[in-house]
Amino acid sequence: MNPLPPWSREVSEALSRLSPTGDPLEQVQELRRSLGSPEAARIAAEQARLRDRARTKLRDADRLFLTRQGLEQSTPWPVAAARAQRIRGWKADARVLDATAGLGGDALELARSGLQVLAQERDRTTAGYLRQNFLASAQPATVWIGDARNPPVRRADVLLVDPDRRARGQRSLRPEEWSPPWSTCLELLRRFPEACIKLAPGTRPESLGTETGPVSWQWVSLDGELKELALWSGGLALSPGEVREACALRRTADGWDRVSFQGEPRPGPHLGPEQARTVRWIAEPDPAVVRSQLVGPLALTEGLASLGPGLAYLGGAAETPPSSPLLQSWKV
Repeated sequence: MNPLPPWSREVSEALSRLSPTGDPLEQVQELRRSLGSPEAARIAAEQARLRDRARTKLRDADRLFLTRQGLEQSTPWPVAAARAQRIRGWKADARVLDATAGLGGDALELARSGLQVLAQERDRTTAGYLRQNFLASAQPATVWIGDARNPPVRRADVLLVDPDRRARGQRSLRPEEWSPPWSTCLELLRRFPEACIKLAPGTRPESLGTETGPVSWQWVSLDGELKELALWSGGLALSPGEVREACALRRTADGWDRVSFQGEPRPGPHLGPEQARTVRWIAEPDPAVVRSQLVGPLALTEGLASLGPGLAYLGGAAETPPSSPLLQSWKV
């Protein structure tokens, strides 16, 4: 007997009656009373818990149908929205193939920005959740069941791939153990020149071969927490010579602010012991700046220097604090 899907009419109606701020135990009791079936109540209660966890990560979480693993692997919506805006800035009506769509965290934001979305997911069950999430969000998209190694279309303006680094049951740092493996990602880059490949922020670009054309690397942080490394290729890459970008997304009273810094990784100046004792300001770079190895170029731009060899903390002797929003500063 097939399990009852969470988007079945009785479960969906029961979920719609729950208060998003209600007590979890009282919610479970209410679901048992209203649904009658213990199995239906269990499924609805699981969705209620997942939606509660998803509210800080996914937009319109109370409409979505979620799985625990899918939620863990979903991109936070401000990061996904910033990616969609970058693609839209390159081509406003771009046709984007999300070859590893999952529950639709990225694909939904692509659709919300007005882009044409082709969403592919290899797992049949997850693809069912993906379809329902597009229906629940009233966003247009075409959804396929298929492997990223064999895209269902021959042409798309942009390819988006998020290799699964837990394909063998535990997180792996070996690119050929990802799904799809890195060699397949490179083959896809040759087929789709304009692409974005999402990687773990700890990935070292120099350890990956990218002999497929112009690429640039973007480290993204969200409210001071490093979230991902993105490889951008073709027309979506930065201009020649600016191969790295640190991008910080910060919450503001009006929404989200985006600040970025571009450059080539190179060491900056550092202070001697006596110089370090005379600084007026100490500054800590955003983690996206640190991981992208752009601390030196940013320090030179701001007239700062490292407090010591190899240290990310910067010091300056100016009367005013550093101006870059990528730096958190303290007066000495």
